Amino acid sequence: MHHEQALIARFVKRSRRERYREFVANPRLRGKFIRELPHFRDFDARFRLPIPSEKLPTFIILRELQRRHSPTVVYAISEDPTLDQREITVEDGLHRIVGRGLGTILSCLPGRLAFVETEDERFILERHDPLEKREYVRFVVDYKDEDSHVGQGIFQAMSCALEQGTITGSDADELSEIRWRFDQYLEKPTSFGRGKQTLGICWFKTSATSHIAWIFEMVRILERNGISVKKIKTDKPGYVVYEDEWQLVAEPFRKGTLPRR
Repeated sequence: MHHEQALIARFVKRSRRERYREFVANPRLRGKFIRELPHFRDFDARFRLPIPSEKLPTFIILRELQRRHSPTVVYAISEDPTLDQREITVEDGLHRIVGRGLGTILSCLPGRLAFVETEDERFILERHDPLEKREYVRFVVDYKDEDSHVGQGIFQAMSCALEQGTITGSDADELSEIRWRFDQYLEKPTSFGRGKQTLGICWFKTSATSHIAWIFEMVRILERNGISVKKIKTDKPGYVVYEDEWQLVAEPFRKGTLPRR
């Protein structure tokens, strides 16, 4: 019951919480909640991390949950009676539900992390402790980007410098080699905006230490060629439209994201 109440309190839309609390608190009504799982629409969109709708290997989803500190044993809430209200290993749970279209929730950390499989989609629910602060970094030059109206990112600045011949010789070769590394070892974001406009800004997670080290190599090359670069930190990047292990893309909040010293 702790998992179910925590799930509702932390992930369900505020206007619908009381209804579902009543369902799970009463064994005679709980079936109403279970019957809604195949097409459940009342999770708060702020805490959803979508997974592509095509059938994914379960080991990829397992890796994503483990990266978010999922325990080995999780609690299942499912329209499958052989799974419902049982504690199972997260790996076994994923193998039994992914791709079957059975409405199922694997509650990993009560009120903090869960995996959801429905007839239509699959996604991760994640909500951080309010006391846990996460910071993100990006590197910009003085020139403003025409679309986002914030400082142009270092990758765009590097590409312009190489294409325009501002940087040549061994420095250009080094930048090309660093760019190749990022092409090989960093995913390309699949979304840059919530709608037709692409206003998203890329941020590195501070845990992406190898990637950030490569960025500093780029900074040294750009700055010795007269291109000034500054580092920006934030714990509020904006509306997240894409996220992977090392980076996220977010549309800035209305007032934008300001540099922090």
